[in-house]
Amino acid sequence: MKRTARAKGAGKPKWLEIFEKLQKELRDGVYPQGVPLPSEGTVVRRFGVSRITAVRAMEELRKRGLVWRKRGSGTFATKVAREESGRLGLIMPSLSFGEIFPPICQSLARAAQADGYSFVFGDISAQCPLQRAHEACRVARTFVEQKVAGVVLQPLAFLKTPERVTKEIIALFNEAEIPVVLVDRDIPQEAALHDFVGIDNLGAGRAVGRHLLERGAKRVSFLLRPNCASVIRDRLDGVRSALEEMRGRVETIEAEPSDAGALKPHFARRSRPDAVVCESDYVAAQLRNTLTKFALSVPRDVLLVGFDDVRCAVSATPPLTTVHQPCADIARVAYQTLRDRMRDSTLPPRRILLSAPLVIRDSTSPI
Repeated sequence: MKRTARAKGAGKPKWLEIFEKLQKELRDGVYPQGVPLPSEGTVVRRFGVSRITAVRAMEELRKRGLVWRKRGSGTFATKVAREESGRLGLIMPSLSFGEIFPPICQSLARAAQADGYSFVFGDISAQCPLQRAHEACRVARTFVEQKVAGVVLQPLAFLKTPERVTKEIIALFNEAEIPVVLVDRDIPQEAALHDFVGIDNLGAGRAVGRHLLERGAKRVSFLLRPNCASVIRDRLDGVRSALEEMRGRVETIEAEPSDAGALKPHFARRSRPDAVVCESDYVAAQLRNTLTKFALSVPRDVLLVGFDDVRCAVSATPPLTTVHQPCADIARVAYQTLRDRMRDSTLPPRRILLSAPLVIRDSTSPI
């Protein structure tokens, strides 16, 4: 008797095994243009299953945009299926320099593996931002040569013209008809059409600003480093908008957090900041050390807030109030967005913003 359900002790249902086998054959070029896939009856005989199981496997291929059916002729591979290599490209320049990026990459890899794909990681590890830009361009050209099926790209930062480099990379992929999704950082849509997945930095900034107002802050500053990413400006704008609602204002300080010489004029005056929002937790941790040189403590003299919610935020003394990055959600949505784009290149560009909750800790607690 033929079994259509999961066999006792089997790891996966039979229809899924058939789907994965046919998916691999599609990627290996077994069914080039004009050559039909096996009929449902052939699948029944080949795998020894019921027609219901065969139909479900074929329907899954259709749902994923890998096949199309021509009445009276059969089922054929779509252009997507014929061009898919089973490999996806990942360009993450901040992988070695930010704690949130390894879990995003790991979650992307797991999502791809579950879907029968694998991510190829581009080696971008130079300390110099300009050199990282050169490495990113080199990796992009390699991905085009390898004919990857799609790319997840984190735009460059800490350059004088980071958007120019990102536009060049996107243009390279567009010319090769390789779909690309940006994560973490965005560039203007008019610069290059693309999908983007990241957190709602503007909304997160507003939440931070409202929280500081509730804590009684009167003089709020926002510390960012030179040539920072555009998302940092979104965070600043969010904090600014929250304070402006209460007729407050935010002072922008552009300096390295360890540069005591550049920061001293801001904190030595009588009207020094009583709260500082930093572009990231790492910047906040360095600023706290610099504040001790000015005989200022957190939170007694200065309330301190960061972004990202990495380990140094929890281990800091006092623990740091920060905005949490939902790394697993970012990866899941970015992967699904890329797969959607691979199935249908005519979709309008999408900008998907995920909520990022404020985590309140002792660095903003009143003494």
